[in-house]
Amino acid sequence: MNEPERKFELDSPIMRESVAEAVVRRILDMVKAGLLKAGDPLPPERDLAASLSVSRPSVREALRGLTVLGVVRTRQGGGAFISDLGPDSLLGPIQFYLALEDVNIEELYDARSLIESDVARRAAVNIQDAALDQLEELLAEQAATINDPLAFRRSDYVFHQVIWIGARNAFLKRIGESLNVLGLEFRKRASERPETLEQSLIDHRVLLDALRARDPEAAARAAESHMRNVYQSTIAQKEGLS
Repeated sequence: MNEPERKFELDSPIMRESVAEAVVRRILDMVKAGLLKAGDPLPPERDLAASLSVSRPSVREALRGLTVLGVVRTRQGGGAFISDLGPDSLLGPIQFYLALEDVNIEELYDARSLIESDVARRAAVNIQDAALDQLEELLAEQAATINDPLAFRRSDYVFHQVIWIGARNAFLKRIGESLNVLGLEFRKRASERPETLEQSLIDHRVLLDALRARDPEAAARAAESHMRNVYQSTIAQKEGLS
């Protein structure tokens, strides 16, 4: 008896990769391997096309895609280079998406709360005394910029950055940076209010006191409370604009 013919069902068809996509992948692989680093210049289009054995239009299309991703930047007068690869550069497309979609802000701040509380817990143990002194200086700076939202936000970012570094976990630092940048897309208007900045200043004081006391659980609670306050002020501002 003949066996019935077996049919194979695949989830999705094999997609053919364009030459430009292959160039993008090659450059990203070089960045991941450390062969290309932040600030490194890329060869001129003609040289890059010759080295990869592709056409110049394909290279041009690939560079446009990498520019949209924030991996490549162009200089005035010509030339392309690898960006600083920081969260501000690499999260640009996601920020644009957030501006278009009704994204669940609660989920974003739930994630931030988890990360920031654990970062603070670790920083209470690992952060250096010199970094604590730097945080003290930043608090004084923030107190002087309550009426200057832009300056306050700059100082606020550095304040959290010092703590991310103080936790001594590179992965948590990168995640903390990324979530902070994404949260800023929602906080831009909320952080204009002086009362919002004043609450952040109070929260930062409590957090710094817990870090100075080398109390991991108090630091985690302070960070979680700070994220809750930031979330509530963001929601209040969003509802006021709707």
